[in-house]
Amino acid sequence: AASACQEKPDTPLTAAAARNDAEELRRLLAAGHLPDDPGDALTPLTWAARAGAIEAMIVLLDAGADVDARGRNRSQWTPLQHAIHRRETGAARLLLERGADPDASSSPGSLTPLLMAAADPDPTVVKLLLRYGANPRIGGEYGETPLTQAVSGGALSDIDWPRLGGCRLATVRALLERDPGLSIPDTYAGRSAIWWARFHGCAEVLAMVGARAEQRAVGAHTGQRTRG
Repeated sequence: AASACQEKPDTPLTAAAARNDAEELRRLLAAGHLPDDPGDALTPLTWAARAGAIEAMIVLLDAGADVDARGRNRSQWTPLQHAIHRRETGAARLLLERGADPDASSSPGSLTPLLMAAADPDPTVVKLLLRYGANPRIGGEYGETPLTQAVSGGALSDIDWPRLGGCRLATVRALLERDPGLSIPDTYAGRSAIWWARFHGCAEVLAMVGARAEQRAVGAHTGQRTRG
């Protein structure tokens, strides 16, 4: 599973960004500090995004900070992914307004912003990402898709939010409204998503994704696990 950020701000610029000290950021930038200096791991913009430090983010973006700069740590997430991980909706919105790639991830098959957000109980960021062009058909390496994440209620999420699923009707509806051709894949992730929706009694969700998909869940937790 992807892990929460374990690093700490380790430069004057990253520390100022993390505490939303816009005045100190302006002073440091004027003194020659680079807006994308990552220190040991994360850029100042990423620290600001994680903290929901909007004023600091604006200062850094106005100074030319890279809106899609990936971290040097294990996850290599973008500022947008960090904002989603921390549930900082305002920060995610600002990054998208400033041109953040809504589909950026560390590598093919890894978590996209939409895969992350689709697991959350709040559909706000999913709707925001879709509005800015996120592709709901980009999946992960084990067959998971934004739709399976939503149908499972987040039970299949690969980031460290403790959750046991639930009915995410608004998120499922938003994904299907954006792309009516979406369907639950016949993969372990797809069958497990339907199993979780049935377990939680999500009748409306199941009706939206179709009875055929529901039938695939029969063997999801009794048959052999397959990937792909």
